[in-house]
Amino acid sequence: MKLSDLFPGAMLSDVAAAHQDVLVLPLDQGFLHLPKADLTEREKALIQILSLGEEKTNSDSSWLSFLQGESPLPIAERDLQLIYWHHPSALSTELKRLLTDIFSNSLLVTELSAHQSLLVLDASDLHDSSDIIKDLLPTIEGDFGLSLKAFIGNAWTGFTEQDLQVILSMEYAIFQDYHDENAPQLTTTFAQALLWSLAKKKDIALLSQKLLALMDGLKDGRDLVIAMWQEHGNLVQTAQRLFIHRNSLQYRLDKFHQVTGLNLKDLDDLALAYLLILKN
Repeated sequence: MKLSDLFPGAMLSDVAAAHQDVLVLPLDQGFLHLPKADLTEREKALIQILSLGEEKTNSDSSWLSFLQGESPLPIAERDLQLIYWHHPSALSTELKRLLTDIFSNSLLVTELSAHQSLLVLDASDLHDSSDIIKDLLPTIEGDFGLSLKAFIGNAWTGFTEQDLQVILSMEYAIFQDYHDENAPQLTTTFAQALLWSLAKKKDIALLSQKLLALMDGLKDGRDLVIAMWQEHGNLVQTAQRLFIHRNSLQYRLDKFHQVTGLNLKDLDDLALAYLLILKN
């Protein structure tokens, strides 16, 4: 007998997050979403027990607990960028090795659950991860037969462990919310997720304050963002507006990227920086 016969209102998805009126049961091929109204109290209790058992079996409790704000940072490195992977089935050893090897600043790859993994990068050696990942996803699907979705976290440097836990916990929560409502998208950057959060009027005040503090720590950081926005990202015209040489502008853009994690030559990153300034 099929699950659809037993539970006509059930829906199969590769997304774990769900509405409060829905229970989620992890399966090999994804997650089964079951409306609570269709279940008896006994069935609800059984599903919750099974879900807890699955989570304990497949999750890396140290990183998952850290991202949920419950335990210390599981690594000594404090300059971090996290790449979150959603996948319909567990990653093979060969694929984990590929993800580790393709990034020269890779620190580790770990599973958070059967359908979510984490790539931890050394943010002090900053690279543009988004272009690498966009080129990599078709190769992975072709060679490994696995469709991955990547959420590219910001590069955070110079923070204490306590600050990192707050920042990365909120970043993780935002990506989870974004994935729930934008499932078809294969790659999502930190800027895209925060712009979506602003549009949805979600509370991102803490991350906004952290990013603004990083901008203000740079000489004329806000002026650089405003000039880039007013010149639509044109480097020649931005340099002229700021009365500096093109090479000096490039140096300031590189420094801004290194300190804040935002690449102002990317339209989403520039829009995010500009909106944060406008709101404050």
